Amino acid sequence: MQAYNKIDREIHVLSQIIAKFNRTFIPKRDDDSHTNFYFDLLSRRLYGRWAEAGKHQYCLALHVGAFEFQLINENRISVFEISVRDRTNDELEEKIAEFLPEAGLKKVGFLEKMHYEIPKYDFINSPFKSWSDKEIRDWETIRSLANDACLWMKSHVMADGEIRIWPHHFDTGIYVEPNTKRGLGFGLAMKDPMVNEAYLYYSGYGLNGTSFNYKNLPALEWGRWEVSENWKGAVFPINDLQINAKVRLQTFIKQVSAALLS
Repeated sequence: MQAYNKIDREIHVLSQIIAKFNRTFIPKRDDDSHTNFYFDLLSRRLYGRWAEAGKHQYCLALHVGAFEFQLINENRISVFEISVRDRTNDELEEKIAEFLPEAGLKKVGFLEKMHYEIPKYDFINSPFKSWSDKEIRDWETIRSLANDACLWMKSHVMADGEIRIWPHHFDTGIYVEPNTKRGLGFGLAMKDPMVNEAYLYYSGYGLNGTSFNYKNLPALEWGRWEVSENWKGAVFPINDLQINAKVRLQTFIKQVSAALLS
């Protein structure tokens, strides 16, 4: 998992450019969801949201297979590409900003800092180096599994919600409200001190004056409950998904859903 965590951190940094594009050109939403993005396995791209530019629409994407940023138009054709290789994040931002006016997008505000801070990784000011094919394929597999798991979760509880990657913490996540008493958050988180590796999380929240009691929780066949002052819910470390991932994860979703909705 060391290679996965390394690439996760690097794409976290690179994705901030997409977040800045969204922040600059997409109408603001109170929950900041206008800044988030989605990973599509088939195109191997991390897509931002669609920006209007006259008669055209543009979306900034990171093609993880080609190791380049692309500005995609409404016909799904790339009108601009820039390789990530041997460039720093600042250099990439500046090159993309230079091209924006050619697409009819005003670059004013694009280079400004986001309203949050991400970790100061030790490579953050260094040029990016290429990933091996195995490294990026492994990363894609796990992030794609997270997409699938979010879909299984929302289908299982019969509620709707967007599956998105949030730029601040870089978690693939979904939030749904299956009834008037419960809000449910599910997704894939980066390695952090709570679990010390990447993990799936599932948590419930009381709505409309209700609360959820995290006492006397049922045992889980896979994963575990994590109840502390900072966070309450169930977690499933990625290392435990190396065998029978689909069956184990679906069991986790069913058991935790039953507990959170009871």
